[in-house]
Amino acid sequence: MTNSTRLLRWLTPPVRQERDDWTLLRSCADSPELLAADSDALRALRISYRELNQQNQELKIAPQHKALIQLQARVQVILLRCRLYLDARPTHPVTQTQQPILTRILDYLREEQRYLRQQLLLSQTTEHYVKQLKLATQDIWTKTYCSPNLLLNLIRKIKNDDAHLHQPGEFLFASLSDIQESINLQRQDADLSVYLRGLETARLIFFVSRKMTAWQESCELLMIAGLLHDLGWQMLKPQKNVRSDQLKTNQTEIEQGHPVLGAALLGGLRGFPGDSYLTEIISQHHERLDGTGYPRGLHTSALGEYSRRLAVVCRFLELKNIERELTADGIRTYEREEVAFAAALQLFRESRRGEWDETVVDQFLSAVDESLLDVLVETDRHNDPFTLKRFQQQRRDEAHEPIPPPHFSMDSSTTEPANLTENHSES
Repeated sequence: MTNSTRLLRWLTPPVRQERDDWTLLRSCADSPELLAADSDALRALRISYRELNQQNQELKIAPQHKALIQLQARVQVILLRCRLYLDARPTHPVTQTQQPILTRILDYLREEQRYLRQQLLLSQTTEHYVKQLKLATQDIWTKTYCSPNLLLNLIRKIKNDDAHLHQPGEFLFASLSDIQESINLQRQDADLSVYLRGLETARLIFFVSRKMTAWQESCELLMIAGLLHDLGWQMLKPQKNVRSDQLKTNQTEIEQGHPVLGAALLGGLRGFPGDSYLTEIISQHHERLDGTGYPRGLHTSALGEYSRRLAVVCRFLELKNIERELTADGIRTYEREEVAFAAALQLFRESRRGEWDETVVDQFLSAVDESLLDVLVETDRHNDPFTLKRFQQQRRDEAHEPIPPPHFSMDSSTTEPANLTENHSES
């Protein structure tokens, strides 16, 4: 990747650079060139260590943010390792070759803490966005014609807030379920997940539009469609007092029918550029080029350009939020660092199979990160070694066991007939 900051953790393979640094740090322990205890370099390292340790202890994370708590605990573990070298009474001396390695490790921790603070701030701003989005959609349920002014104001606010963001990790949720649980403590809302998915989709569309000139013309239209693309879920809720087999049927009907119902619900939303395309985009955001999508199974020529763009963004976020991939030996759950890269890899493979528009997918992936597309091509060529191979090592399945050696060998097969001939000759 071109950018080495830890904010891209959701878009890079799980190559933990600090693990290699710790291995290198231990290998340099025998160097005879030790840093003096009163040297400026060692003093700066100790000051940085104390500041990071104090900031990590003062950072308070609500128990609902389970993913962030795990990241904070990992930061604390690395700080405990640094304590051996940078404490007031260290147990290990620091050599001159170890000094740049420790500096790099502390930089990783600084980026981790920055990411934690950004996610906490994201949780607060998202709660404010949800209130505005819910207020903007109230007229849709009660009026035949509704003005888009509240939605346009929300879009302008998102654009102003996200104009300075340069990394997708700054606005993508580390865990959608954790954000939902945190906001539910403040306000109980059964449809909260619909609004959260809409906000994440709209912000990602704006980020891609800033990078790709081909998307800028339809940015506002796609952002409105992204905010409201799952509004049909609110019209289809499972009925109570029904059997379990009927609940499964109802769940399938919800998945298959919510795009059409959402498009019908938004038919009266007019007054913004491209409003005539809104119902088409909403109804087709789960369709695929090969006809395997839903609800109508449309093919290539029947899908509009705007619908293809929204479908790609929705598919990427869907893969990121479910955190699962179908591998050769079944379904595996990804580690946190692999989530978005695995989603991008799956989206790339599906586009090469003809399910999504390759041009749209390439534009989307290039906007997310400049070198992401090249990394995906190389990863797909090597059959995804950094995930599939790790999964095979994690749980040994019969399909991945090495082939056992044969129960016979060429030596035994040649010696036994020789013995038989000798016995016959003796007899």
